[in-house]
Amino acid sequence: MTTARRLFLLCLAVLFSSLAAAQSAGSSQSFAVVPRLVNFSGKAVDGGKVTVGVAGATFAIYSEESSGSPLWLETQNIQADTKGNYTVQLGATKPDGLPLDLFTSGEARWLGVTINSGQEQPRVLLLSVPYALKAADAETIGGLPPSAFMLAAPPAVAGSSNDGSANSANNGVTPAVTGTGTTDFIALWKSDAGALGNSALFQSGTGSTAKVGINSTTPASTLDVNGAVTARGNLSLPATGAATATTGKNSQPLSFAASSYNKGTGSAVSQNFRWQAEPAGNDTAAPSGTLNLLHSSGTATPAETGLKIAGNGQISFASGQKFPDAGTVSSVALSAPSSDFTVSGSPVLGSGTLALNWNTAPTSTDTANAIVKRDGTGSFGAGSITATSSSSGGTGVYANAGSSTASNGVIAVGATGVAGYTTVGGSIAVYGYAGSSGGSNGVVGYGATGVAGNSTGTGAGVSGSGGTYGAYGTASSGYGVYGTVPSSGVDGVHGISASENSGVAGINNNSTSGYGVYGQAESPGGVGGGFYNTSTGDALFAENQNSGAYAAFFLGNVDVDGNLSKAAGSFKIDHPLDPANKYLYHSFVESPDMMNVYNGNVTTNAEGEAVVTLPDWFEALNSDFRYQLTVIGQFAQAIVESEVANHQFTIKTDKPSVKVSWQVTGIRQDAWANAHRIPVEAPKAQADRGFYLHPELFGAPPEKSIAVAHHPMILKLQKQAAAKQEASTR
Repeated sequence: MTTARRLFLLCLAVLFSSLAAAQSAGSSQSFAVVPRLVNFSGKAVDGGKVTVGVAGATFAIYSEESSGSPLWLETQNIQADTKGNYTVQLGATKPDGLPLDLFTSGEARWLGVTINSGQEQPRVLLLSVPYALKAADAETIGGLPPSAFMLAAPPAVAGSSNDGSANSANNGVTPAVTGTGTTDFIALWKSDAGALGNSALFQSGTGSTAKVGINSTTPASTLDVNGAVTARGNLSLPATGAATATTGKNSQPLSFAASSYNKGTGSAVSQNFRWQAEPAGNDTAAPSGTLNLLHSSGTATPAETGLKIAGNGQISFASGQKFPDAGTVSSVALSAPSSDFTVSGSPVLGSGTLALNWNTAPTSTDTANAIVKRDGTGSFGAGSITATSSSSGGTGVYANAGSSTASNGVIAVGATGVAGYTTVGGSIAVYGYAGSSGGSNGVVGYGATGVAGNSTGTGAGVSGSGGTYGAYGTASSGYGVYGTVPSSGVDGVHGISASENSGVAGINNNSTSGYGVYGQAESPGGVGGGFYNTSTGDALFAENQNSGAYAAFFLGNVDVDGNLSKAAGSFKIDHPLDPANKYLYHSFVESPDMMNVYNGNVTTNAEGEAVVTLPDWFEALNSDFRYQLTVIGQFAQAIVESEVANHQFTIKTDKPSVKVSWQVTGIRQDAWANAHRIPVEAPKAQADRGFYLHPELFGAPPEKSIAVAHHPMILKLQKQAAAKQEASTR
C-alpha cells in the first residue's frame, strides 16, 4: 500500500473522530452522515506466493507492531488481479462500519492482513497527513472548547414567580441532575428530564479486573449475561495471537457446561464441552485448521475427544465411534447343502432359534459320507485315497504336516510306498510338505521302491519339501526315490528344503539308488541335495549319455571339502571378442606338487634395490620357495639379494630405476596339505583292476567301465536307451 493511501486512510479516521467529538459537544450545526468505510488497496501474498482470483482476507487493527491481540477484526472475500492487487472497503461487513473509538485516543494503530488463513503479512503503521490534522479543530470553536461559550445563569429575582426553567431553556443552561441509583450499577436516563436511575448493567472491579453483568450483580467473567442473547451479526472468536513458524495459535473457545449428579460422591459434577478452532499443518506449504470438540468433568481442563471437522468439511471421529444400523432386520434365514446338513427353524421372522445339524457327524475315523475331523494329534484315518488333478498347475496328492519335529507329509508302506502319476502339464505326481523343523519329511515311502512318480507332462514326478528331507525313500533293491519324465527341462525327482537340511536324499545300502535327482535349498545354508553312503559305493553317481550335455551342472559356487580328482580341467567363459557366439577355454596349470604361484612387478630405486612385501601368512602356508626375475625395457642384471624372510624378499639390479617382473612359487605346508598329500602315482584298487575310467579310449567294451563296475544298473539303462533309440529309427 502506498504512503498516499495510508495517509488518506488515517485522514478519514481522524475526520470520523472529529465529527463524533463535535456532535457529542452539543454543536447546533447539522452534519451529513459520512459512511464509516475506508478504501484499502493491497497485494494478496500467501506464503511468499502471489494469490490470484477470489481469496479470503482477514484485516486486523492492532495497537502494537508485532504482538498483542487485535483491537478490531473482519474477514472479507477479495478479488485479486493477475498481479495480486486488490481493493476493499474496511468495515463493509460490520453494521456500523469502522468503530470511531479506534482512533480517538491518539495512539498508534497497525493494520495486519492475512490471506487464505495463511501467515499474517508484516503490519503497516497507519499515518496522518498535514492538512488532515486540521480536522482535530472540529473539537473546538475558534480554538476554544464549547464550554467557553456557555452563558452563566442569570441572577435570581426575589419574589419572582419564574422558577428559572424558561431561562435555562432560553439561555442553554443544563438543568440539575436528579434521581436515585445503586453503587456499581451503570446509570440510565429516566423519562423525566435530568432524572437518573439504575440500568440492567452492573460492574464489579476496575481496570483489567472489571466485570460487567447484565441482569446479574455477580458477574463471573468480563461480560456475564443472565438471559437470552440475540446476535444480529457475526459472533467472532478470533485467534489468541498470530502464528509463527514454530507455533500455531488456537481460536478463543466456545464453551458449554452441563451438571450431572454423582451418586458415589453425592455431589453435582460439571460436564464441560468446548468447541475450538485449532491450527493444522503449521509452517507447511498448505497450512489449514480443524474445528475440535474438547471435554472434561468437574474442574479438569477440557481435553481433545478426537472428534474434529477439517477445513474441507471432512469429519474425524473419536476412537470407538459406532453408528446405528441403517434399518431394522425383519427376518433371518439359513440355508445349507442338504447332502450334509439339516436346517430347522428357518426363517426367523420375530424371535426363534435356527438349528443346523450334520447328517453324518465329522469324525477322524474311516466313515462313509463323513466330513474328516482330525483327532487330538492332528491325524485321521482313511481308506484308499485317490487324488486327480485335471488343470494346469494342479497337484495329485498334497500333504502338509506342519512344522513339528519328526512330522511327515505322506508316509506309506507297500510294494511301492508312494506312487503318483500325472498327465497334465505343469502338475506334480506326488508332492509332500512337512514344514521346516528338523526331522520332518515331505514324503516317506518304504517298499521295493520307496517313492515313485511318473509325469507325462512338464511337471515333476516327485516333489517334496521338508525340514530334513523333501522326498525320502529306502529300498533293498531298485530305487529309494524314483521319478520319470518324458521330456527335457523337467525333473524326475524334485526336492525343496526350507531349512539347513537336504532337499532330496538317496540312501545306498550296498545297492543302486538315486538317479535323476534335483535338489533346491530355499534358505541360506541349506543343501539342495544330500547324498549319503554307508558302504564302499558312491554317495552320488551321475552319468550323461548325451555328449552335448552334462552329467552334472552347477550354477553358482561349488565347495569341495576334500581332494578333487579329474581327467582334465579348464575355465570356460564367453569369448571376450565375440561373447554372443563363442567360448574361450584355458587349461588349468597342473603340477605334481601342491604348488602356489605368486608374481608381480617392481622398480628398483636409485641404488638399484627393491623390497617385495608379501602377506603375513606367506611363510605359514608355503615352503621350498623358488624365484624367477625378468628385466623389462633395458639390458640389466637382476638378482635376488635376500630370500623370503619376515614376509618379504629383496631384488638387486646393477643399474638404478630398473623395472623387474618377479615370480615366486611355494609348496603348501598347511595342516590339510600335510595330511592329504596327493600321490603322483597310485595302483588301482583290486576291484577296479582290469577296468578303465574311459574304456573306449583303449579299445575296451563299455562293460570294462569302472562306473559300470560300481553301478551295474547303468549298463542296463544304457542298453534300454539304445534299444529305444533303435526302435524309434525303424
